[in-house]
Amino acid sequence: MGTKRMLEILTRACEGKSREGDIERLEELAERVKNGSQCALGQTAPNPVLTTLKYFRSEYEAHVNNLKCPAHKCGPLLTYQITDACVGCLLCIKACSAGAITGERKHKHTLDQSKCTRCGQCYKVCNVEGAISVD
Repeated sequence: MGTKRMLEILTRACEGKSREGDIERLEELAERVKNGSQCALGQTAPNPVLTTLKYFRSEYEAHVNNLKCPAHKCGPLLTYQITDACVGCLLCIKACSAGAITGERKHKHTLDQSKCTRCGQCYKVCNVEGAISVD
């Protein structure tokens, strides 16, 4: 049960749905599972979480407190922006299945954040360095 609760806390953090005290709760739960388990799996399962909390705590804090993913891996925590470097090639418009990007050829496009699903396809297909920023 403990590892399942740990997974729930981690999933909430990656989805931008963290609650106050989640980092402390996760750390305490991991320690309890590690120290209270009678099997080797239970004793070692929390180790990756405890190790990353020790060495990468700022990443956890960014997810929980700032709703940001510094590694740019948690889609719900990312914000894509089209910058002035956009040349209007239309690649991002074609790749955006949500219809969040609009614009004309050879003119800077715009991205409607309310429609953006944060799939990252626009960023992946863009050929112009810096035309789409990820925050």
